[in-house]
Amino acid sequence: MWTLEKSIIIDRPVEEVYEYGSNPALWYQWYAGLSEPKNMSGEGEAGTKADFTYTMMGMHMPITVEVIENKQSGMGYSWKGEVSGSITSHQHWAYMREGRGTKVSYTEAYEMPNSLLRKVADKLIIRKLLDNAMEQTFKNLKDVCEAKKISA
Repeated sequence: MWTLEKSIIIDRPVEEVYEYGSNPALWYQWYAGLSEPKNMSGEGEAGTKADFTYTMMGMHMPITVEVIENKQSGMGYSWKGEVSGSITSHQHWAYMREGRGTKVSYTEAYEMPNSLLRKVADKLIIRKLLDNAMEQTFKNLKDVCEAKKISA
């Protein structure tokens, strides 16, 4: 299992960024490579499940995301989820007040499918691609949140 960590400062109140960022119905708008949800049960609270397709290197990988935790935590919010299917991972997103803005932090421990590992023999390439995808994901989230009034 590999671990990936990222964080970014978004010039928007924590409540707005959290509401938008933790809503599974809207993830496809900013999460690089993720499709719109299908078969969604719930509205983002713990226990919510949804099916997605994650696209990487031209491969369309079906995944299911289950929300494990979605709550206020200290000066911000905490979201935890488990991904199963073609990719297995545990994600933690933290949305914390940072001045008048929001610091979004992300940690993911994941395993890649053997089919992808066979296609790309060098695991370092896959790690770099995943890192780049998350950089784009964070840029997308920041751009959307700062560009206009967001509504979840």
